Amino acid sequence: MAWRLYALELSRLEGTAGEVLSGAVWEEGYPARFEPLEAPWEARRAPPVPWPEPLYFVDGRERAEAVLSDGRRLALLGCVAAGALVYRQGNMGLLETRVRRVGVGLEEALRLGGLVYEPLPLEGGPGPGDPLPALQEGLRKARALLEEEVAGGLTGGLLIVDGPVRLRRRDPVLGYIKTHWARYLPEGKEALLFALKPGERTPMFRVHRGGQALASWYLRLPLPPEGVRPPESGLLRVETPLQEGASALADLSLSLFPALASHPVKDPRAPQNLLPVGGLERELARRMGSREVVGRLLARHLGGG
Repeated sequence: MAWRLYALELSRLEGTAGEVLSGAVWEEGYPARFEPLEAPWEARRAPPVPWPEPLYFVDGRERAEAVLSDGRRLALLGCVAAGALVYRQGNMGLLETRVRRVGVGLEEALRLGGLVYEPLPLEGGPGPGDPLPALQEGLRKARALLEEEVAGGLTGGLLIVDGPVRLRRRDPVLGYIKTHWARYLPEGKEALLFALKPGERTPMFRVHRGGQALASWYLRLPLPPEGVRPPESGLLRVETPLQEGASALADLSLSLFPALASHPVKDPRAPQNLLPVGGLERELARRMGSREVVGRLLARHLGGG
């Protein structure tokens, strides 16, 4: 049986699929036991230092565009994009962007007018019950792989990625996490998070992910004086591979991230969504094309909906 359009609006699907497909971030690396790397456990500051150059930023986007059904299975059509910026000699510039359409659960390419969805078989199959979480996980991995492709072409300098550090790189890399679904600190150490002032960080602590040891710490970004905010406002969790120079990178992060923080007038995710990354996200969204136009094309070629 041929693929037919099952839904364009994922919120129409029953159960929790809409929430799962909305792009919630899952953090790995929760430590089995807390291992501080610096002492004492108190807020730290560092003198300003020049930014290293070239300073790269890599980020990606993913967008679920439709769910298909052939009567027996579901497949998820989506678009993933990744790009890189570079800061050099006082200027920020766009290096490259890549956009790819994938069909998670497809076994062969699907051509629909000018759109081509590359097949991306499900790893291990959909499993029992609701198949949508597995489809969404496939789309997230497609985005991560595209980000790694872009980052793989960047040498020297310092690379900053939006999200956990998953790639292996000879040169320094910092990953930053804006949302805090997982707890990394024992209850007795968490009080320091809420006492951090803008421009301060916690001591480093050890995190393990995918066989890689990482050094991680929290820092507080500057906050606008107005408004009532939850205590985690302006908190970033930053991480880097645990190797020589990690402590210097932790201090450098206090010169980098506060200066790059966004303002709520221009970005509702401020201050955690950094200025250059917000600009890169808007450029990637533009290159992914209009969701409405894509939806009309899919409805025309696949029917249903």
